[in-house]
Amino acid sequence: MTWKPWLMVLCGGLLLVTPLLARADPGGPGGASSSPWDKPEEKQASPQQVQAEYEKGYGYLKAGDYKKAIKSFESVVTENPSHAMAYNNMGYSYRKLKQYDKAISLYEKALVIDPNLAEAHEYIGEAYLEMGKIAEAKKHLTILEKLDPKIAEELHEEIAHYDKRSSAPSPRGRGDGNTQFPTAADSATSSPQNSS
Repeated sequence: MTWKPWLMVLCGGLLLVTPLLARADPGGPGGASSSPWDKPEEKQASPQQVQAEYEKGYGYLKAGDYKKAIKSFESVVTENPSHAMAYNNMGYSYRKLKQYDKAISLYEKALVIDPNLAEAHEYIGEAYLEMGKIAEAKKHLTILEKLDPKIAEELHEEIAHYDKRSSAPSPRGRGDGNTQFPTAADSATSSPQNSS
């Protein structure tokens, strides 16, 4: 039996096109397909639901329940990855939990989305301050002074307070950064101090 070249091309073409036709959208209302190859559509939250979740997270944040706040803000950014305030407030929550690296990363994400977000500059400055990175805190203070002088004043006061604490000589220090640590003889003669 001999095959004609045009018949071979026709059969080969049908073999290539048939799978495409089987997966084609049948059209009709909504254009929905009941093909088993189709991926189920993920439900997206409405903007109102995202806002409600953000407000729930903010309520947790204000109540000091930072772990629940983080979960709410994570839900918000999953639905709306460009929600700068959700990243900012998630960073705030991590900072309050003393997880500074996560906090800094989230503040940076917020600032990529909105470089003029004054709150993110304030909070990242506070995080750097708590980490002892005063130069980084001052960089954000400089930006913040241009964006929102009132918020900048709060960070400025915290930096000044930090500067005052770090430059004040310790009770046994010489003021030059070379602190004298108590010896065994000192502890035998001195009474304990109240640390409150």
